[in-house]
Amino acid sequence: MASNRVWNLMYVLGNTGRVTGDAANPQEKVGALSGAEHVSTNGWRVWVEHHKTGKRLFESDAEKEHMAASAV
Repeated sequence: MASNRVWNLMYVLGNTGRVTGDAANPQEKVGALSGAEHVSTNGWRVWVEHHKTGKRLFESDAEKEHMAASAV
């Protein structure tokens, strides 16, 4: 039986630049997205990615801005 726990909640605390994975990783989709919404209210960079492929399901506005600035 395949598990639905395939999503990692990843974030950067404040301006530390240190990427942190949630202790509950990998998680089910609904839990990871809920956690990401909560973390993003702090203005932090946060995203939800597949634990094997790295494909992102969600990115906070702060993460999108960071990625755009890094691409320049």
